[in-house]
Amino acid sequence: MEDKTAMNTYLKVEDVANLLEVTPSTISKYYLLFEKNNYRFKRSNKGSLMFSDNDVELFRKLIELKNTPGLTVEKAVVQLLEENIANKTKVIKKVEEELREQLLELGQEMNERFELINQKLDQIEGLTSKVEKNTKNSMEDRDALIERFKKGTLTSEDVLYIMDNLENGERLDLLSKLYDLHYNFNPNHPKISEIEWED
Repeated sequence: MEDKTAMNTYLKVEDVANLLEVTPSTISKYYLLFEKNNYRFKRSNKGSLMFSDNDVELFRKLIELKNTPGLTVEKAVVQLLEENIANKTKVIKKVEEELREQLLELGQEMNERFELINQKLDQIEGLTSKVEKNTKNSMEDRDALIERFKKGTLTSEDVLYIMDNLENGERLDLLSKLYDLHYNFNPNHPKISEIEWED
């Protein structure tokens, strides 16, 4: 990518003089007055003066302003530099205001995103708490079920609960054991060859 500053056209003293229809010595006098008041013009690596479009505009304004009654060239230079500083200050303030607005918008957007993240974290925390509670309840139910099994007080609801929480293979295995238990306790009951149940 090309450097934009390198693409700017800079003029020499003679070029500016021709452009503004004054002598090169007049431009030399003007730029010395500007530099005397701490304005700095660009110079090449060899030390030659290089004037930008802004510099040319500054000289143009000076030529117009110096003819104002009661203003010397020196006073006109000081006035232009003060205006130049005031204009730069306005530009800086405008940029600062724009940046401040952008920062406020960015801050608001970040707050909204943080709020959304916090909501999601709350949802996750709620789900985790629910899972922990269900796990705790499940453990308590299991312990109660074991106790009833040890005491021999299992209910039909207990058996259905166990069945619901088993995989198909485990369910078949349990049914087979229940089937055997049933006929061990009821030897006179006629056996059936296959267990059938509805899904």
